[in-house]
Amino acid sequence: MSAGPLHAHRHDPLLEEMQWLWADAEDIWQRNLKHQGFASYVSADYAEIYRALARLEGQVDTILEWGSGLGVVAIMASRLGFQAYGIEVEPALVEHATELSDSYNANAQFAAGSFIPDDYDWEPDAPGLPSRTDTDSRAAYSELDMEPRDFDLFYAYPWPDEHPFFLDILQKYGRKGALFLCYDAREGISLSAIG
Repeated sequence: MSAGPLHAHRHDPLLEEMQWLWADAEDIWQRNLKHQGFASYVSADYAEIYRALARLEGQVDTILEWGSGLGVVAIMASRLGFQAYGIEVEPALVEHATELSDSYNANAQFAAGSFIPDDYDWEPDAPGLPSRTDTDSRAAYSELDMEPRDFDLFYAYPWPDEHPFFLDILQKYGRKGALFLCYDAREGISLSAIG
């Protein structure tokens, strides 16, 4: 798990604080989670995501991190002033994310379950549909007392073949005009609006 380049700007004390967050998340991963069956957990380039979130200040209020893992993106968003939420299928990761959020005085809220709405209709053999995303767990929106249409911004780091699947969920359940911030290890950050 790599937090990416740690390029601090002299006049951005929050970025310096976030570097500690990234290091703490790495430490939690190395000490507590690496050998506990979370083989599919992969972190993104947090510095790049931080910059993308900072550019969205004043444009959006609510953000939902799909597959939030240790909650780093939601915590960064909360510290930047967004109402931040995360959904993660692994309860142990939700617990760590909540503790990490508390330790950084963030107000990020996390729920255990799936980001896939319970009534989402999909064909398992269709191209671009989930290959590694858990599709059996119940949706966690009710735990947050929110629906997908309540969010201005969604963040996700989908597996390469799952981009169309994620976009399909947003097209069907997200609010028109909401934004999708996506990280891809090969392509970097992309931002698109839901039509």
